[in-house]
Amino acid sequence: MGRKSIVLGIVYFIIGFVFASAFYTHLMLFTDVFPMQDCSSQDIEKSTNYLDDEQTNDNKIIIRSVPIVAVSSYEEKGVVGTLTVRLIPGNANVLIDTNPFLETDLQYSANIAVTVAKLRSENYAADKDFILSYEIESNVIGGESAGAATAIAVMAALQNKSIKDDIAITGAINHNGTIGRVGGILEKAKAAADAGYKIFLVPKGQTKIKYYEKVIEEEPYGFGFRLLNTRYVPRIIDIAQEAKKEWGIEIKEVSTIEEAFAYMVE
Repeated sequence: MGRKSIVLGIVYFIIGFVFASAFYTHLMLFTDVFPMQDCSSQDIEKSTNYLDDEQTNDNKIIIRSVPIVAVSSYEEKGVVGTLTVRLIPGNANVLIDTNPFLETDLQYSANIAVTVAKLRSENYAADKDFILSYEIESNVIGGESAGAATAIAVMAALQNKSIKDDIAITGAINHNGTIGRVGGILEKAKAAADAGYKIFLVPKGQTKIKYYEKVIEEEPYGFGFRLLNTRYVPRIIDIAQEAKKEWGIEIKEVSTIEEAFAYMVE
């Protein structure tokens, strides 16, 4: 008898729980006893604006973007992508988000760029995390040529300044703020011009390229014979002149991040 009573008690409890749940669900959905918060379209718009707001505020995310120019390792031609820097509340961490994959040398360069930018921003406070997102049409991102661009974007974000939309830059970034030499200047300049940029900043001393031109000369050898002598003559090509003439883009040399910042920031 005792066991039968326990079983009946459990059955009654389950039935009662089901009816009670249905009753309270009805109250929540169809009455004002338990009012639900209404997420209006205006509230959604405010939430979206919060993510895109570029004003200096401790409760907002600061976003800046800058073009990055590289040379594809597969086709040996220049490609243009975008680096986006987001400052979010945090503890001065540097977080790198990439599409595609990232090589370790770019990670090292990105950390140097953030350090350089912090040292050149008077109002810097260690209450933000730095999220760096690299987007470019390539399977793997490598090299240090995006270092200067990264430093520019971080400085602009920290100082709440806007980046001009008609200038691109290539160059490594050193700890002392100087801009280091990189490769593929000609290919990158062509890619920047094709993407619509009017000015392309390059490291100091890299608008001139030395190459060797093959020259074949004939010399008389006697008895009507002539010898063909081949030699290679050093030549200098001025990339700035050629780029301006062929592609309509102006190339300027910069030696420090301060010089580049003055060009690129409003």
